[in-house]
Amino acid sequence: MLCNRVLVLASCLASQVILSAGEPSFPALVSISRNVVYGTEQEPMHRADIYRPRVQSRSSDNENASSKSSDSSSKSSLQSASLLPAVVIIHGGAWTLGDKMNDTVHAKKLAARGYCVLSINYRLAPQHRFPAQLDDCKLALRWLTENAEDLGVDPNRIGVWGYSAGGHLAALLSLQPEEKTPRPKVCVSGGTPFDLRRLPPDSGALSGVFGGTPREKPEVYHQASPMVHVSRDDPPIFLFHGNKDWLVPEENSIAMKQELEAIGVPFEQITVPNKGHLATFVDMKTIEKSFEFLDIHLRPDSTWRRDGSGPE
Repeated sequence: MLCNRVLVLASCLASQVILSAGEPSFPALVSISRNVVYGTEQEPMHRADIYRPRVQSRSSDNENASSKSSDSSSKSSLQSASLLPAVVIIHGGAWTLGDKMNDTVHAKKLAARGYCVLSINYRLAPQHRFPAQLDDCKLALRWLTENAEDLGVDPNRIGVWGYSAGGHLAALLSLQPEEKTPRPKVCVSGGTPFDLRRLPPDSGALSGVFGGTPREKPEVYHQASPMVHVSRDDPPIFLFHGNKDWLVPEENSIAMKQELEAIGVPFEQITVPNKGHLATFVDMKTIEKSFEFLDIHLRPDSTWRRDGSGPE
């Protein structure tokens, strides 16, 4: 059950940095800017790493050459097509630890296939109780949108990717529209606790995150459950979960799938056979499928190969 094991997630996800050390770095394809401030300078967790392909696609050049007589709106459309799609990556760690470096491999792979990637840190519990983590994710998304022109990013093609606690925050970011925060166009949410109402009423497993037990803070747990926010206008969502995940049981994703299906939200759901929580995070065949889902909905330039090997 999730209630007795969520805190184990902390030590489990901490090993991700070690696992990433031996992965390919794509040095010729990806440039990285470390610890860019997306919020306030005074808050040390308001930092992000920006991963970019070293060579942007020039797929629109021929179109521009053949469209000299087009009107200003057509020119604007061509200019937008040459910009990069972007993805905000949110790390896991039970909302209490973890670091953007945990997602280095995934971020590099995405950048190598033609995305601008913003991999973020955020304030952690118990020093900062929920919704501080979600507030920081919203702040990062606003920062990316506001700085889209300088980054060469198309503000209309921004998605979000997260796993475990990061998947929870990615889902909330996508399912809870807010007037001042742009909504992601697509969401990837893996190994996610979608319904915190499943916790026993007196479980203290997440008291440090949400400020009390479910009995003491029922509305907090309710509002923090992505499943309760599903509506027809939600962006497409990709769900993936290991069927041997005893930390965050797959029933979470199955129930979310049923909710999305009932309401009519576009989705894809992948069950990863014989994989637990951490093993699913590093299962690159499944990660590749999640990237392909992003490709479908954010449509990166055609000159970028989808296997991450660089421009054609």
